[in-house]
Amino acid sequence: MRLSTRLIAPLAGVLLAASGLSALAQTPPAAAPAAPAAPAVNQGLTQAGTPARPEVQISRPIEMLLTQQAAGMTFDGKTLTLTGVPPITSFRVERPERIGGTMTTEQFVKLWNATVAVFKNDPPNAALTVLGPTPAQVIIELGTVTQNGTTLTYNATLLDGDIPASGGPVSIVTAPVVYRPLEATGTFLKCWWSPYWVERVCRAGW
Repeated sequence: MRLSTRLIAPLAGVLLAASGLSALAQTPPAAAPAAPAAPAVNQGLTQAGTPARPEVQISRPIEMLLTQQAAGMTFDGKTLTLTGVPPITSFRVERPERIGGTMTTEQFVKLWNATVAVFKNDPPNAALTVLGPTPAQVIIELGTVTQNGTTLTYNATLLDGDIPASGGPVSIVTAPVVYRPLEATGTFLKCWWSPYWVERVCRAGW
């Protein structure tokens, strides 16, 4: 018996639809787009795109002028106490080349006491400036220093001027002194050339 063309046509449509759904079910999902590749790092440039400059290490004794600041001070004739001392002490070198730099207060204390031990018969001098409430600028001789948090206590002798018993804020600038690397320290300073300052900029390396 032959099927009617009216029955064959709908059956053919159903079969085609079923085969299309089967093929769709077997099609693997589209792969996620690949992440963009990380840009290549140019080892010769900084993040700002400027030329990278190599680190220079200084391991020899060097003459430095140290600058320290504090929120306040007291002086009893023998002891100079600085309060509110920042965590960083800055220094300057004028020869054999101009250098600017910083060290932590802890590093300063170690270096200063080691230097005073070498120059115990002639401790370094410093200019002490007190901004208020009684402004003053004096010359003092500084001995060993101890640290307790943000407080530094120096053995000190007044050499010139009139110093108030208390005041602040204050600034201390030492006379140029030759500082030597601490024992068992290979690197004294770590420096880079600064195009902004047109000189080397250093930090303590011990």
